[in-house]
Amino acid sequence: MSIVGRYFAVTWSARTGREVAYLLLGLPMSIVWFVYAVTMYALGVSLLIIWVGVPILAFAHRSMRPIGRLERATANTLIDARIDEPLALAYRLHEPGGPLTLAGAGRWSHALLHDAHAWRVLGWLMMRIVLGPIGFTLAILTVVVPLSLVAAWGIAFGYFVGVVPATDDAVAQSIVDTVAFWVLVGTPVIALAIPMFAWVSHHWSSLMAVIARWALGPCADERVEQATQRAELAETQVRIDQELHDSIGHMITMNIVQAGAGAHVFDTDPEFARQALRNIEERGRVAMGELDRIIAAIRGDDAGPRAPLPTLDDLPSLLDQARAAGLEIVARLEAGPAPAALSRAAYAIVREGVTNAAKHAPGTPIHVHTASLADALAVGVTNGPAAPGAVPIAALRRAQPSLRRGVAGIRDRAALLGGASAIGPTSDGGFEVLVTLPLEMGLGAADPAEDAECCAWSRARDRVSA
Repeated sequence: MSIVGRYFAVTWSARTGREVAYLLLGLPMSIVWFVYAVTMYALGVSLLIIWVGVPILAFAHRSMRPIGRLERATANTLIDARIDEPLALAYRLHEPGGPLTLAGAGRWSHALLHDAHAWRVLGWLMMRIVLGPIGFTLAILTVVVPLSLVAAWGIAFGYFVGVVPATDDAVAQSIVDTVAFWVLVGTPVIALAIPMFAWVSHHWSSLMAVIARWALGPCADERVEQATQRAELAETQVRIDQELHDSIGHMITMNIVQAGAGAHVFDTDPEFARQALRNIEERGRVAMGELDRIIAAIRGDDAGPRAPLPTLDDLPSLLDQARAAGLEIVARLEAGPAPAALSRAAYAIVREGVTNAAKHAPGTPIHVHTASLADALAVGVTNGPAAPGAVPIAALRRAQPSLRRGVAGIRDRAALLGGASAIGPTSDGGFEVLVTLPLEMGLGAADPAEDAECCAWSRARDRVSA
């Protein structure tokens, strides 16, 4: 739309109608709120000497938030002020179902007195008594001026075409002729003047929206706190997603592997099949317990003590469970004692690597290697291609395979601890996960001498040493 088109479009736009409605409401609303606030606060202050004013002042100040909510909704609806919700009330007289105590009332009174949002709403109501009449006047002019200008032009045009009758007074007729002539001659000026007050009202509404965002929305500290709460919520969601993917996903994968193995030898080795069913039942119970714990954490009622997270010391048990499920695990657990954070991360990396190998390359040996290097804890999980005729678990799923999510989780764990990772397919069609986690501030340069037979740890240092 051209500049001229935009200039005239404001006259009949729906936004202008809403802004005019907001400015027209400004006068009665400003009078009502001003009278209410002045009356309540003045009455409360005047009666403080006999303590009756305390509850009056408390009620008046407490009512600022509902008033601010109404003002905020009106501004957002009519002038598109885009005012965010402030933080919720952080004080109560007493907990639900609890008794009202003097200490609780004192804390509530202190919090009420320091409610910055309520004070800003009160300031807004005081400003409204000045801003409201000005906006009301501009709104009236926005409606009246265009109608008057159009009506004047229509009367002048009707006079010249004979629709409007002439007067018998010669002097008056001369004046009418002159005025009608200049009105018609000045038609371009009249046309340009029609949207003028609509633009004035628009900019006045924009100014009021700016003031309203300060008075009725959150302050800078509240915005920081809201951003912090959103970040904490996102972090909690990521943690829960990771727990579901790591622990529950691993148990389900092992159950699927063992169910397939049990079904394969059901007739030839019924004892193995029965043991497989017992293992599936046990893992299912553990998975249900983990799921209940995660749901309790989401609901916020997980008050019971939590078991410590597994570390490198728990790797033998994890690998024994994988072997019991029918996986062929070749393990070289040569890592010594490591800091707790690194040890927990290494366990999670091995668990994810074994789970991915079981999903995507069934029937192939899985090599697990942990080692203590000069400056790092090294973790490796490698596997060859899937056995001929084996159908990967991931291929049986209708949903998108979750390998990339698991790989991203491994990379995130390594990066969070200042480490590096080399993850990807191998030359023989298999897959490898190599991770080095620094024992001190960071990783040093690559040292080919420390590469073991099955894992070239220097490849997991390239990102750091390059």
